[in-house]
Amino acid sequence: MIKTVFAIGAAVAAVATTAAHAEDARTFSHDGVHYNYTTEQKGKVTVIEGTASGQVPFRLYVAGNRVTGTYNSRNVNFRLADAKGALAAATAQ
Repeated sequence: MIKTVFAIGAAVAAVATTAAHAEDARTFSHDGVHYNYTTEQKGKVTVIEGTASGQVPFRLYVAGNRVTGTYNSRNVNFRLADAKGALAAATAQ
């Protein structure tokens, strides 16, 4: 579960820095899991909402240096720097 959350967080970090204005439909795959999501900028907060493999819902909020929200109906809360570190580790492999 944590590995999946960090994978989403890594994607969130990548998306958050390049998030578009209104809703922007996107998709990617990581470790055999397919993510479909949209991003929306609401003031200083980027909202990322979607599903993993079409069944597991997530809604994340990126504000400042924190990522909060829900993944599979469970609360998540981690530093954006942790997600960027997971992204760097995943791309190095």
